[in-house]
Amino acid sequence: MFNHRYFTLTCLFATFSLFTTSVNADTGKVISTIDAGIYTYVETDTGSEIIWLAGPKTSLAAGSTITVNTSKPMHDFHSKTLNRDFPVVYFVSSFTDNAATSAAPLNGHAVPAKATTLSQPIARAEGGQTIAEIIASKKELSGKIVKIRGKVTKFTANVMNKNWIHLVDGSSESDLTIITSDNAEIGQTIMIEGSVVLDKDFGYGYFYDLLIDNAKITVE
Repeated sequence: MFNHRYFTLTCLFATFSLFTTSVNADTGKVISTIDAGIYTYVETDTGSEIIWLAGPKTSLAAGSTITVNTSKPMHDFHSKTLNRDFPVVYFVSSFTDNAATSAAPLNGHAVPAKATTLSQPIARAEGGQTIAEIIASKKELSGKIVKIRGKVTKFTANVMNKNWIHLVDGSSESDLTIITSDNAEIGQTIMIEGSVVLDKDFGYGYFYDLLIDNAKITVE
């Protein structure tokens, strides 16, 4: 799973520990929301209990149904911004309103990923690298500019003033997370040039062992 990338982030949260969870809900109904800086806390009814989710600032209407991801719980969490204690908060990379469509305006929302099947690997960019090569040589490439051609499988706009892209090229089972100020659409083949960043911890439960930052995009 958000992953990843790529800008200076002021961490709002102190140190934390991740624990397993017994909550298995797939969807929930929004009871209320609280905006705190660039984040939104969402009080959610899963049908069996009331829980709190936290993620990028998002506008959600009370009563709407959202996808619930409980894989990243934080127990006994204190929000300095809200000056409030939560017994447990589940952190998410984005909120998905199940009633929304991918054509809806993007205001910090992720466009749901569509299944992207590559019939064959995408040709390497001239003078560039494949995703598999970048993963294999990430230590040597750290801090360097790389060029990659790939297909967009996910696009998340305006999260902390940046756009986030998941890119595949068929050379690896893994995708690559790109941070950029440029725009792209799911399914597009693009060329990106950006800096390799390793072991980036944004706080708030988001750690990326590899990402491409400050990427420039050319749509092909």
